[in-house]
Amino acid sequence: MRTYRLRGAGLASAVALVALGVAGCSSTGGSEGDGGDAAVVYRDADGNCSGEPLEGVDLDAAQELVSYFEEASTGLPQTEPLVEPIDPTTTVAYLDNGSAVSSIIWSSLEQAGATAGVQLQRVDTGLDAQSINAAVSTVVESAPDILIAAAVDATFFQSQLEALQSAGTTVVYAGSSNAEDFGLLDSHSGHGASVVNGQVLAASALAFTCGTATDFVFYSIPELSFSQVQLDAANEYFAQTCADCTLRVVEIPVTTMDTTAGDAIVSDLQAHPETAFFITPADQMQIGLKAKQDLAGIDVPGIGQSSLPPNIEQIANGLQIAGYAVDYNEYTWFMLDEGLRRNMGMEVAYDDWKPWVKAISRIVTPATAADYPEGFVAYPEMPDSFAELWGK
Repeated sequence: MRTYRLRGAGLASAVALVALGVAGCSSTGGSEGDGGDAAVVYRDADGNCSGEPLEGVDLDAAQELVSYFEEASTGLPQTEPLVEPIDPTTTVAYLDNGSAVSSIIWSSLEQAGATAGVQLQRVDTGLDAQSINAAVSTVVESAPDILIAAAVDATFFQSQLEALQSAGTTVVYAGSSNAEDFGLLDSHSGHGASVVNGQVLAASALAFTCGTATDFVFYSIPELSFSQVQLDAANEYFAQTCADCTLRVVEIPVTTMDTTAGDAIVSDLQAHPETAFFITPADQMQIGLKAKQDLAGIDVPGIGQSSLPPNIEQIANGLQIAGYAVDYNEYTWFMLDEGLRRNMGMEVAYDDWKPWVKAISRIVTPATAADYPEGFVAYPEMPDSFAELWGK
């Protein structure tokens, strides 16, 4: 059994806890018969809980959602073949904002494009409004059959949208949460998917604390719009499953995720010893965090989305309780698949985002981390399955 605790004599926060008489305990929930506060219990490495959930915590609902996302993907939610062969002259433009993830997506798109037999165009956009606007203007001139805009905000090229649509270009708008503002289809890793991800993070907080905690924190990334969507979804989920739960919000600037984010998290947890678990859209902030916590004399686990190979290694080595991994390769193939279908006049509707999110994601635990020694792959047979759907 793992219990929340502060380590290290002489720490001001530990002294404060002892003075309040709640050392090693959550801030809510009394033990039967003694009127005291019950210690927070965490899931062990095998996924077992040794404590009873607090009254008012719907642990069963949280465990059901977490269990669904702990399962490995066994297929694609898309099962309908394309209605016609792919025209080899089909052109697909990709907006590359220059980020590390964008480079990964381009590499994956090259593989998917080769399987589909389409012509790809890489368009460098940069990250500022002026460069994005200028880059999309060149796309309008070439009028591709499909434009994939992954995490490139349409706010910066809305003046070109009408021209693109008039030219017959199918716009796949993924990785952004404001598709509805521009009359675009909410696509992969957009608003609907982010709602599900927020629910999964909130459910994880309840499940990994065995329903024995109510004080949590969300480490938000204010520059990323989906972070706010996840936060809203997490708050709504807690309102339905844990009326007494509180979710503090601490903003971590995106520019610090690889540098000082870990220090900021440790400082926050020291200042808020009642916090039992943290959730975040960026698991990379956990890389090396356990060592920093050890030096500070604290032990507060958490889970973040988009776990990187070092996160998975930490999980395997017992330095992280869990992660929420995303397969960007499969995410990319889904974007191209959507573009091909809509370009052929096929209807694409995402009525329930849960199976689509699960298809590219998994909650990785110590029991499954060893399955991914070279990084997370959601569904190894994915390329062959898409090739079959595409008639290749």
